[in-house]
Amino acid sequence: MKAIKLVILPILALLSACSTTYEAESDYNNAYNFNEVESYHVIGDAQYKNPYLSDMNRERINDSISAELAKLKLEQQNKSSADVLISYFVVTKDKVKVTSSPVGYGRYGAYGQTHINARDYVEGTIVIDVIDNKTHKSIWRSSINKSVKEFDTPEERSQEIAKVIKAMFSEFPSQTS
Repeated sequence: MKAIKLVILPILALLSACSTTYEAESDYNNAYNFNEVESYHVIGDAQYKNPYLSDMNRERINDSISAELAKLKLEQQNKSSADVLISYFVVTKDKVKVTSSPVGYGRYGAYGQTHINARDYVEGTIVIDVIDNKTHKSIWRSSINKSVKEFDTPEERSQEIAKVIKAMFSEFPSQTS
């Protein structure tokens, strides 16, 4: 049943809770000279090839990454000549949120009963790695975890993916002229 749930959910409707604010967790190699990075190539999830990630969502992610890197004035090139490679992966987990609250208060406090509420949800995580193409070592990593939300239209899904990727690359070390 869990596998069916994952197949039905558009995985990269990803990372949307009630809030549309995304906060990325990022890390980078502070000894790396990001000023030397002029070009990139998106290899995506080629090494993982997540079967639950549709080609449509994979393309949305790739396009959003390219759009953010274009804003940073980086040029897209083929894999062999790019300064950095962009890799990512997406995972989901079934989760349960349990809350409890006392029921029935009397003159002397609770009557000793507790109401338990359990809610199933899916948490999605996307991780993006920027890898130096010469050393093949990661120089920057960003991730976001959120509850997965379903979308009514492909446009809504594309917009949400773009917001997620934008939030992640807002943490990219700035380049100085």
